[in-house]
Amino acid sequence: RGRRRDDSLPYNRARDVQRAFRARRAAHLSNLEQRVQDLEEENAHLREALRLPPSDRPPIGTGPTGR
Repeated sequence: RGRRRDDSLPYNRARDVQRAFRARRAAHLSNLEQRVQDLEEENAHLREALRLPPSDRPPIGTGPTGR
C-alpha cells in the first residue's frame, strides 16, 4: 500500500525503529491469536468431557476484521 520503498535513500534510524516496532507488533498479535485458538480448542474439549453445552460465542474469524 502506498509508494514503493526507495532503497537508494540514505540510512534512516527512525525508519528502522518503526519497521522493528511493526515486526514486533505483528509477531505479538499472531502469538495472541494462536493462544486464543489453542484456549478455545481446549475449552471445547473440556466442555465435551464435562458434557456441557457448546459455547454460545461465535468462532474466531467471523468478526469485522476476519480474524
